[in-house]
Amino acid sequence: ALSPVAMELEQLAAQVEELQRRNEELGMENEMLQDFLERQRDKWDEGISTPGGAPMGKNVGKKAGRAAEKTLDRDEKHRIACQEVETLTKDIQNTKKTAEQNLDLLKALMEETEIRQAEVKRAAYEFRRDIVVGAENPRTGKTMAEKVLKYLEDELTTKDVYVRKMLAKNQTYKTQINKAQRQLKSKQDHDDLQYIDFHQLQIENQQFVVKIEEANQELLQLKKTSGRTVKLLNSMKKKLTMLMSEAKFLRDEIEERKAMLKKSEADTSKVVEEKEAARKDHKKLKVQSRISNDMPQVVDYVQQTADQYELEAMVRNWRRKVDISELAAKRIRTKLRAQGMSET
Repeated sequence: ALSPVAMELEQLAAQVEELQRRNEELGMENEMLQDFLERQRDKWDEGISTPGGAPMGKNVGKKAGRAAEKTLDRDEKHRIACQEVETLTKDIQNTKKTAEQNLDLLKALMEETEIRQAEVKRAAYEFRRDIVVGAENPRTGKTMAEKVLKYLEDELTTKDVYVRKMLAKNQTYKTQINKAQRQLKSKQDHDDLQYIDFHQLQIENQQFVVKIEEANQELLQLKKTSGRTVKLLNSMKKKLTMLMSEAKFLRDEIEERKAMLKKSEADTSKVVEEKEAARKDHKKLKVQSRISNDMPQVVDYVQQTADQYELEAMVRNWRRKVDISELAAKRIRTKLRAQGMSET
């Protein structure tokens, strides 16, 4: 048999456990009541009644003090617990709704990012195919400006068509929103609109607003891209003008070189003809010198002819130098005019 002391210790231990359990229950009740009071603080300030039915107004401090001095009965605890459970349920539902909306938004952003990434890759591939590789001049190895301009103009045309398409779609969405708003107003006027219909129209309205915002953002991005493309196109046009001026200068220089070459060929033919005539004259004089000794010596004639050829060669050299100087002066004047045009 247990001694009285042992029995008393067991009773005390049981009482301690009961007190601890009760303290835990009171702690949970106090936490719930504190959460309830914090949630209802704004409502109390507006004069909304408490769960027990007592109105809360200007004397909220005094009544709250009196409520703190008494113990809540089971009905009041039950009402507070039910209201807290309902509030927590609403918070959970709102959190789930917000999470679903954020998830839908993130999915839409991911899809848009993938679409943009695919478009950028396709545009880079087409630019490399049509411009970097396809527009290269096989003779000079440079990119042909005409193909670059045509590519940029085609891209601008495509962007303009897409912008017009987005504007038309945006207008369609606006028309649908206006129609839905008119239907909503008509239903509200006739008091035939049910809660589910109203909620559905609100969802559709939000979806249309999101789509319009996306279309506006895309339109703004396209406008920025179009502006950058136009700026690049103007720069390429200016560069093309400079290249065309340089090409014209090179064509003129080629024509001058051809004229000089033609003149040199004519001089060569003339020299050959003079050589043949001199050879015949030399032969004739040689025959005559054999007939008469009074005639001038062939050596003198040859020396005089050589001097004549040397003088003629000097004259031709000076004339060629004069032509080259005139050509260089003309080239410098053409470059000065081209620089003046590019600076303007």
